Amino acid sequence: MLPPAPSEGARTSDDAPDLSVRAVSVLLLYFRREYGEERLRRLWSKYELGLSLEYVSTLTNFISFDFTERLIDALVAESEDPHFARKAGRLFVTPDAMGFLYHALRIFGSVKAVYAKFIEVVPTLNRVGKFTIESASSNHMVLSYLSRRTERNRNLCEGRMAQFASVPTIWDLPPAQMVELQCQARGADCCRYELTWHEPVRGWRLGAGMLMGVAVGTGMGLLNLGPLPVLVPSVALGAAFFGAWMDARQEVRRKDEYLAAQNEGLMQSLTDLERRYDEVYRSNLALEDRVAARTQELVEANSKLAAALDTQKELIRLKSEFFDNVSHELRTPLTLILLSLESLLQRDPSAYPDSVRQHLATMERSAHRLLKLINNLLDLAQMEAGKLRLRYQAVELHSLLTSLLSPFRVMAEKKGLTLTLVGQAVGPIHGDVERIEVVFQNLVSNALKFTQQGSVQVRVSEDSSSVFVEVEDTGPGIAPQDIDVIFDRFAQADSTGTRRFGGTGIGLALVKETVDLHSGSIRVSSVVGKGATFRVQLPKGTAHIREDLRDRRAIDMPIRRDRRSMAALPVVRSGGASAEPMLAEESAPATAPRILVVEDEPEIRDFVVSVLRTSYRVMEAVNGEEGRQRALQSAPDLIVSDVMMPVMSGLQMLAALRERQETADIPVILLTARQEVAEKVEGLGVGANDYMGKPFSPRELLARIEAQLRLRDAAVRAAENERLAATGLLTSGFAHEVRNPLNGLMNAMLPLRESILGSQVDPDTTRAMLDVMEECGTRIRHLAESLLSFVRTSDRLVPVNLGASLDSTLSVLAWKIPPDVLVVRDYQCDVPITGDPGSLNQVWVNLIDNALRAVGDKGQLRISTEHDGATAVVSITDTGTGIKPEDMERLFQPFFSTRAAGEGTGLGLALCRRIVLRHGGLIQLTSEWGKGTRCEVRLPVQGVENLQPRGGRPADAPLPRLPPGRGAING
Repeated sequence: MLPPAPSEGARTSDDAPDLSVRAVSVLLLYFRREYGEERLRRLWSKYELGLSLEYVSTLTNFISFDFTERLIDALVAESEDPHFARKAGRLFVTPDAMGFLYHALRIFGSVKAVYAKFIEVVPTLNRVGKFTIESASSNHMVLSYLSRRTERNRNLCEGRMAQFASVPTIWDLPPAQMVELQCQARGADCCRYELTWHEPVRGWRLGAGMLMGVAVGTGMGLLNLGPLPVLVPSVALGAAFFGAWMDARQEVRRKDEYLAAQNEGLMQSLTDLERRYDEVYRSNLALEDRVAARTQELVEANSKLAAALDTQKELIRLKSEFFDNVSHELRTPLTLILLSLESLLQRDPSAYPDSVRQHLATMERSAHRLLKLINNLLDLAQMEAGKLRLRYQAVELHSLLTSLLSPFRVMAEKKGLTLTLVGQAVGPIHGDVERIEVVFQNLVSNALKFTQQGSVQVRVSEDSSSVFVEVEDTGPGIAPQDIDVIFDRFAQADSTGTRRFGGTGIGLALVKETVDLHSGSIRVSSVVGKGATFRVQLPKGTAHIREDLRDRRAIDMPIRRDRRSMAALPVVRSGGASAEPMLAEESAPATAPRILVVEDEPEIRDFVVSVLRTSYRVMEAVNGEEGRQRALQSAPDLIVSDVMMPVMSGLQMLAALRERQETADIPVILLTARQEVAEKVEGLGVGANDYMGKPFSPRELLARIEAQLRLRDAAVRAAENERLAATGLLTSGFAHEVRNPLNGLMNAMLPLRESILGSQVDPDTTRAMLDVMEECGTRIRHLAESLLSFVRTSDRLVPVNLGASLDSTLSVLAWKIPPDVLVVRDYQCDVPITGDPGSLNQVWVNLIDNALRAVGDKGQLRISTEHDGATAVVSITDTGTGIKPEDMERLFQPFFSTRAAGEGTGLGLALCRRIVLRHGGLIQLTSEWGKGTRCEVRLPVQGVENLQPRGGRPADAPLPRLPPGRGAING
């Protein structure tokens, strides 16, 4: 952009006689040559320079200094070339700019004379500045330029330097070397330049020699030294040659001087480069030393910071463990208190006097207050440790507050206060409903607690980006000095020993940090004696959602129950170990499910046993090790266990039970005071079926036990159905395959009978029919052996040849292989494994059947085995449709199926995974949608020398031959 021009009163007119148009003519000449006349005219109208282009193009006119600067700035801006003035100045001594004067100077002038004449005529062209020659020689000059007007930038200065440097080019010499010693635009008293140039060589010796030769030749002719016509041209030509030689010799000397000067300049440049290199090298060494020292300082600082961070993490971990342990120790007796109080309060109202029932209700309220305090402490600890997670969902605050204020209205009525909700439905926000409820429960509870008369009003409003909730009371208010600290942890607005209201000082701290986690804000305003107002702002939309705080757990799915009301569950009268159940039965029926209760606290264990005894047969254990042994001995239908126990924890016991085949399927419900997400995830990850936090409700415990038992029964029935479906598949396949050889056998018997018992014995026919019968019998025997090998099970693990096991499965499934499906077998593992052949065959039939369904009528199925260290690997790869990425994580979940409804139970892969895990192996699936699936089963191998084959096909027996005609099979 051009700088603003001075005001009319502060500058002269644009046509003031400061500079001749000749001084800037080269600028217009260069722009016309590079960009064209049309663009120059568009520039003139675009920048509104004041004078017309025709005026500035007339060499006899004058322009002001201000106009000159604006013109140069416009040309630089339009060309977007910061060196425009320098490039234009080089045209100053061209024929286009100088006309006839250029050729006259070339013939008769010299560099020094041009410089002197230019400085002499400058006052007629430039009335603002003055040149002064300070020193001069034949090829060197120092001159200065002083301007009465301070130049705005260096454009004019660069143009002057380019004009002076280009003067020697008139005689085809290199530009003059021009050094700027100082610049007035940069604050100096004047501009000073030093010029050095090369003088042109004059060709006068050739002409002088020719003239001298003519004169000498004429004289010699007059002296009769020879014929005049011969002597004159000859002597003149020789003298001319001599003069030309002298001119050439002078040109060579000049070039030698020029080359020597260049060489000297190059050597000087080389010396400067070496000096600069040494300086850079030394600077690099110094910099490397500084970097090394700084790096060492940073390493030491990082080490200190890492140590401090580790110390801080250790303190946080110890504090978290302290809160966990304290919560466990507090919740254990609190659980027993709440369970006992709940049991007592559920009894017949006539069982206790009203005064006793009031005391029980007071005790229950106090216990719940204590539980709330513990929960608040744990929430604060989780926030500080960064473990708190939010379950975001859309929330409409007016509806939420409507339901939330209902229980507080009873409290307000008892104190004679008015509790109102003002506002209408507002736009939804995204947050954790449970955490937001805690925020407003604390604010409303505090308002009611501190207000003795008057009212508490809750107002809801919104704008385009946020929702606002205000809780206003008419209480005593908050002192100004306390407003800044009320949101600090454990801070109290009234810290004196005579304060009227109790509290721990963590409620508002929890409110503040919860609102901050939702990217909101909370402010308070108060007038002492007139009340206080808390204003909460929560943002709309989803931009504030923090993915690092999002709870990634799947939402618990509701369990479907029969038509059985919760009122039918047993109700406990007392919480002690010696208490009698409310129902008439002393114990559960002999056919009731057996439940093992593992709990180290005697009171809680006795209470849980008393709750369960009315409906179930109950066994007890005091620690995880005893619980593990009781489970292995008695195989209960369900286990209810605490987590933190001596000798062996509940998680360790659970992991040990899941490793044993006989206890792997027993449902386990964990009871613990630790209710953090990480603790629940760890328990469920080890294999727990359910997770309940202390304190818990007896009715909830009974309901969850009933749900787990029903789920187990449903899973057992589904597994049996899956086994029956597999058996039906094998039976139908065997019947289908055995029909063809059986028909061939029966058809061959009639010709054989006629050949043997007929009137004439035909040996060829007899031999042919016997070969047919032998072939059919062999095929039937192979099919029978394959089916027998498939269904054979053993109570003890036996050596299993993987190739034979896979081929027996292919034999019984051969009828399902379409003709255009290619089955490729590649068995590279000769080492048998130890396992149950019947169970493994069920794995193979499920995997191969799934692969055949995926391939369809045409494709390839590859079955291979390999020996990988101590592991045998079985791979089943198909070229079918593949599996969608969103279904990969759920493939091994029970009852999940990718087939259409009614085509599968969804238990095939779940049973395969369970069988493989029982064999100490691993199964995994990889798939690319549209390109096929690969299933890999890894099983531990057993050395052949330690195995004695029992029953079935020996390990080194040949593989059974598959019947032809059912797909192409390569071995």
